[in-house]
Amino acid sequence: MVTRKILVTGATGKQGGAVVKALLANPPPFDYEILALTRKTTSNAAKALASKPQVTLIEGDLDDCTSIFTKAGGVGAVWGVFCVTLPNFKSKVQGKETQQGNNLVDAAVAHRVNHFVYTSVDRGGPDKSEVDATYVAHFVSKYKVEKHLKEKVRGTDMTYTILRPTAFMDNLTPNLPGRIFAATWHTMGDKRLQLVAVKDIGVFAAKAFGAAETEDYKNAAISLAGCDLTQAEADEIFWKVLGRPMPRSYDFVSHFLMYMVPDAGTMIRWFKEQGYGADLQQCRRLNEKMLDFEAYLREESGFRR
Repeated sequence: MVTRKILVTGATGKQGGAVVKALLANPPPFDYEILALTRKTTSNAAKALASKPQVTLIEGDLDDCTSIFTKAGGVGAVWGVFCVTLPNFKSKVQGKETQQGNNLVDAAVAHRVNHFVYTSVDRGGPDKSEVDATYVAHFVSKYKVEKHLKEKVRGTDMTYTILRPTAFMDNLTPNLPGRIFAATWHTMGDKRLQLVAVKDIGVFAAKAFGAAETEDYKNAAISLAGCDLTQAEADEIFWKVLGRPMPRSYDFVSHFLMYMVPDAGTMIRWFKEQGYGADLQQCRRLNEKMLDFEAYLREESGFRR
């Protein structure tokens, strides 16, 4: 059986790393090799990846996608691609995230990739996400990549799966950024927030590669969430599992952050006015081990019990 190469971008980051772990933990029904894209193959995180079976490092970034595929073996060498694009709130370059995502799509089509998995963002549920870019800048960037992907695969043999995560449970951490996240959530009052564990994004990506020809994943988009909670409800669960309140900074710290980083402030306003709309039942149908907030705290979080 021919070994299928799966290129994973952001392999040392949260989402890419979760995809690598999921592929290794639950291998697809074919021989495969993970091509882990990293900016620096000599970093400790990259070396840790290289020590795992079936993982080969490729040094590069999304500013030069053609060279990535050249290093991977050229046209026809890569069977699957996992693409994660990240906003850079400090960058003054407009459209950088969209450009990188579009470039990887173009390179994938040119190099005859079979299946492309793009991790985007939910924008109010399956129907709204198809037509509404929202007014949040980095949501718009991902929407544009989605549209480009759908347009480019027409008339080709490349199929796709679009994953649309909601807020990350993993943003809730014991350190200052995690406390600010909790405070920001608290400012939403009784408005619920959908969240997903990054681990489950990896699980869905691995499933998408393993079942690329099935109705659930072929040319499909799936919004991802494991829970739908107010901050007060989440705090009760936190108490139940860890015996103490959820650590959070003062609300004014969150307001200051939203002032200093306008895109973050706009996103929080969108959370309050509209919000995510993933179908939790669909998620659990596709992944019966999908983590809710309590399971995440028990199994995956960095909080000491």
